[in-house]
Amino acid sequence: MKLSYALPNVLFGLGLLLLSGCTKTPEWTLFYYPDVSAIPVTPLQAEDINGYYDSLAQCQSKAHGMQRLSRSGVSGFGLGSYQCGHLCEFDDKSVLVCKTMSQ
Repeated sequence: MKLSYALPNVLFGLGLLLLSGCTKTPEWTLFYYPDVSAIPVTPLQAEDINGYYDSLAQCQSKAHGMQRLSRSGVSGFGLGSYQCGHLCEFDDKSVLVCKTMSQ
């Protein structure tokens, strides 16, 4: 009788494991700076992250949309500047680093 309860749990666990293996982690991170017209020279900050994207084109498209909103006054932001980081992560010293940066 206990086996009948364990089997659904095992199947659920296997299904969850298989589904998690099929997901792709976004490779591009959008850093958006709403109050500046040039990219800051300070190190990357987690609070400047405005999304994660599968491609550079998606990251750039989102950034351009945010800039358009900034110029229209809808979002309350200033001019806005951005950069897209590829494969970003925290290093041993908890500093946010990316393999490459693009605009």
